[in-house]
Amino acid sequence: MKLIIFLLSLCSISANAQKKSKFSLEVNYGAQANFFFEGYDELGGPTNYINFYKKNTFGSIGGVELKYHFNKMASFGIAYSNAVNTRIINYVNRVNSVTVAIEDFSIKHQTEYYHLFYERKFSKKTPQFKYHFGLFYSRYQQQEVTISRTTNSSSFEQRNFNNSKLEEGGAFVGIHYSKMIDTKFELGIRLRVYYLISTNEIETISLTPILTYHF
Repeated sequence: MKLIIFLLSLCSISANAQKKSKFSLEVNYGAQANFFFEGYDELGGPTNYINFYKKNTFGSIGGVELKYHFNKMASFGIAYSNAVNTRIINYVNRVNSVTVAIEDFSIKHQTEYYHLFYERKFSKKTPQFKYHFGLFYSRYQQQEVTISRTTNSSSFEQRNFNNSKLEEGGAFVGIHYSKMIDTKFELGIRLRVYYLISTNEIETISLTPILTYHF
């Protein structure tokens, strides 16, 4: 009898914990436009060198977010996102019977974002619409290629935080539409804008479908 009472007590505690739970976990994946590469000068420096630094502006972004809903209208959250932009290189040069050829070679720029943010519903009448703002810290991995036209020597380099201290910080804002599709899951889409404080410019704009699980 004591065992039955104990098990019933555990079930009651578990049920109450589920009712009082205020956490949600989100996964997202979609498209982004990164304007960071616009500042690269591939033609600068000695004219006998050709540089491949820029990547395609449009790429992909995906991540996960954990939120704590402290009331029915607002929540705090932490998040991690990984954005990737690539570029295909084709290049041929011949000097003194020596040829350097690069054919359909892909170089990549990867950005890792770490977020801290506040999110709030626009109103009680339209709870499916939300806005958010916060701060982010980012680290980069940049693949770059440099070729000498006169000697046909080449350099393939991957710059990152460990070897080049590539890091940035900034603020971001976004809007969010989502709708419950059952008692636990929520489906939606989000627009987010990243602003770099150090350079005083917009770095990235992302648009991602999102799936949220409430627990």
